[in-house]
Amino acid sequence: MKKLIVVNLILLVPLAVFCYTLVQLIPLVVRYIDSMNISVLYVHPDYNKLAVVVIGNRSNSAEQMDHQVYVFERKVLSPIRKYIFLSELKENSRQVLRQKSLAYGEVQYPKQTITLQGKDGQTVITFKVEDVREGSIEILFYNSLFPLPDRMVFLYTSLLIVSFFIISGSLGGISDYTQRVVFHETKGFSYLFKSIRKSFGRSVLICLFFSIIIGAVVANIYFYIFIMSADISVFIAAINFWMLVFFLFILLWVFPIFAMSGDESIWKVMKKSLFISFDNFDFTLITLLVLFLMGIISVLTLFIVPGFAGTFSFLNTSLKELSSRYSSPETVV
Repeated sequence: MKKLIVVNLILLVPLAVFCYTLVQLIPLVVRYIDSMNISVLYVHPDYNKLAVVVIGNRSNSAEQMDHQVYVFERKVLSPIRKYIFLSELKENSRQVLRQKSLAYGEVQYPKQTITLQGKDGQTVITFKVEDVREGSIEILFYNSLFPLPDRMVFLYTSLLIVSFFIISGSLGGISDYTQRVVFHETKGFSYLFKSIRKSFGRSVLICLFFSIIIGAVVANIYFYIFIMSADISVFIAAINFWMLVFFLFILLWVFPIFAMSGDESIWKVMKKSLFISFDNFDFTLITLLVLFLMGIISVLTLFIVPGFAGTFSFLNTSLKELSSRYSSPETVV
């Protein structure tokens, strides 16, 4: 346990930098995605957090759009979200939206700049709508606290990249080190650093691959649920959700197998991980549940217990148990 805690403490600083910069940059990325079709030009100083909702009518001609637009305070949006999706079907839903909104109006044509005034006659917001598809619902979350100054965006992005490389490059070595502990092979901390140095590049490639894939899938789910809410959006989001589960199944055993397989290609390691996940489906689901609980505990303890080392120790112990189910190494292909 002491060894695992020390390993977690080694990664504590780059992990803290990564989490802090990620929290600072995610709102900027979300705002950029949200503003692809809706650009905010002015907001009254009294409002810091707003939600702009544009509901695309189905009976639009190419020349006449006539979309409905509402502006809400962010705290009001969640309780009335169902009325947004029912607004095209029920007049009383539109009445609720008008009552709860700070301002409302219509978008008549593409690339229109529209100014909405509140009930007191003051201008609430001025924004530009590029285009809205028929039958879709687009939501822009506005926060006056962003964006950050350009120099801070550059600094945070640089720190995020550096900390990501440090953490991702260390995971392969940490998995190898904890595997030696699980298999009762006595290894000093010098082995940990040697293993990190040996596997650094391939470990970064694994993390980079899964970060891009999983990030793209999560972005798709967010886009089709919150930004492009058309009839087919839920179906597409569901497909992306199961893609996310699929890649999590591949990722689950990658680092333990990576540590065990020596110089095998990353592609072959992922194939083995996928095979083990689906060949032991119930065991994999239980393992994922335990990892979820371990993740919650790690967040509460600032990743000191169980953290990365404890998680890899658990995964290596689980893989050791699974290995006994196969009669020979050739069984896993």
